[in-house]
Amino acid sequence: MRTLHYLLLSLFIIGVSSCKTDAPSSANTINIRLKKDPDRLNPLLFPNPIAREVYQYIHLPLADYDPASLQLIPILIRQIPREIQIDTGQYKGGVAFDIELLPETKWENGSPITAEDYLFTMKAINLPLTDAGKYREVTRHISDIVIDPTNNRKFRVIFAQDYMLALETCITVEIYPRYVYDSLNVLSSYNFKTFNETQYGQLKTDSVLVHFAQTFNSAQFSREKISGAGPYSFVSWTADQSIVLEKKKDYWGHTSANPYLQQGPDKMIFHIIPDEVSAIALLKSGQLDVINEVSADAYETLEHDPITKDQFNFFHPELIKQYYILLNNGDPILKDVHVRKALAHIMDVDNIIMTLEHGKGIRTNGPIHPLKRTYNADLPPVTYDISEAKRLLDEAEWQDTDNDGIRDKVMNGKRQPLEFEVLISGQELGRKLSILMQESAAKAGIKIKITEKDFKLIRAEHIKTRKFQMIPSVLSQDLQTWDDMTKWHSSSDGPNGSNEMSYHNAATDALIDQIPTVKDDSARVALYKQIQQYIYDDQAAIFLYAPEERIIISKKWEGKATAKRPGYLANTFKYVGVSVTN
Repeated sequence: MRTLHYLLLSLFIIGVSSCKTDAPSSANTINIRLKKDPDRLNPLLFPNPIAREVYQYIHLPLADYDPASLQLIPILIRQIPREIQIDTGQYKGGVAFDIELLPETKWENGSPITAEDYLFTMKAINLPLTDAGKYREVTRHISDIVIDPTNNRKFRVIFAQDYMLALETCITVEIYPRYVYDSLNVLSSYNFKTFNETQYGQLKTDSVLVHFAQTFNSAQFSREKISGAGPYSFVSWTADQSIVLEKKKDYWGHTSANPYLQQGPDKMIFHIIPDEVSAIALLKSGQLDVINEVSADAYETLEHDPITKDQFNFFHPELIKQYYILLNNGDPILKDVHVRKALAHIMDVDNIIMTLEHGKGIRTNGPIHPLKRTYNADLPPVTYDISEAKRLLDEAEWQDTDNDGIRDKVMNGKRQPLEFEVLISGQELGRKLSILMQESAAKAGIKIKITEKDFKLIRAEHIKTRKFQMIPSVLSQDLQTWDDMTKWHSSSDGPNGSNEMSYHNAATDALIDQIPTVKDDSARVALYKQIQQYIYDDQAAIFLYAPEERIIISKKWEGKATAKRPGYLANTFKYVGVSVTN
């Protein structure tokens, strides 16, 4: 979710300018590389970083971060609402926000965007039968939504209890057109307050709601019928090849200075190219204009090549993301903290940063990014120490009893070798990390098998079912001060929940539950640091490092890089033709 607050970070925006040449309209198509097929374009159901690179131009929230100032700005609404303290009535002690949509906002069919669309969106999220579990973790705090009876563009969002992310929760969720996603107005017959987890038993017996949820969750609304308030329309999707968007005709926001409403390119073509060598070849030949997440080796080589340096601009903004290795804490072997800690000690992260990132990375020790003020800097990064890994495994009674170089142990009456499977999706970084881990693990008597599968299969067959052991992953965060920590809460451990590592700790749960109720900033920061301490002590995952983003953009386009994920906004780019060198 795009939960947002201004964060004082030493991040920057880099501008590019080129000498302009006249360009035919057919040239105003921007070609962007995607590392893999995003699987779904439905942020409520699948808020995936790869998918976001596409759906951010189709689906818009009421407000979002300005890519330059990094401050929350209105997009579909008149202004950022102020918090109202409720001192009487049913919701006494809670807070509310009065919101008004801009009068000119319209959907693709020309109908106005109204409070009914907002109410529908929140109902669809909070209905426990839909796959919007990650959003539901925060929108469940909304107690009611009241539409102004005299103006269907005005509404009030009510929280019975003050919630630290109340403002972000009610204005940073992508709003969906009801006429597309609920053409029969099914949800209009139900009260918003009906949809909550406590009513799940009753709701799952309602055949009308079950059918709605099945349709809403289906590929139809994630790969075929995709529509939102953004400046671009979905045109086509050829699986594992390309996705095409075109700017909307007579778009209501086309004259706006708001970066999220701009329509620079006439068309965007996202080319799905997993292989970096192929992507760079297409970039050099002029068939691609933008590639991001470039490997350190390739980026440095291209940046120092006089020919490519003359044709492209190079950016390396610091995004709020980090690499880590997802550990299944519920796995029979990995549920032992000694084993998890031993695996952390076999990772030579400093060498990985130097080898894979050319030294451009920051060590991390937990789920909070080092640039955030809630980061617990008192926790030292786990050291590379094979001897300590061996000691921990000895303590857990993993010994090499048959002298085959692999430790083993009797579990449930059967001798079990200390073997793990690492699942990777074919990305070069994941493959290299896994190979380095495999080589290092052998020194401690651990055997690691690397299995490559399509990410869609990894997600469906392993992550959602929790049938995995280790997966190299990316932990992406937004720029808000107060991160939603429900990913680390045991209640989020389910097929559609965000606790993919099945991490359970009652003390951590209690602290996460306490965070929203604490008003004092320093006390809240202390809670975040305590949570990180528990996750650190439990070695719930193997946290590696926060990289710099690496983006290459053709000088045919005047654009900017930003600290906001994914590092650029292609709809703000302007075609300037072939650059002229001085």
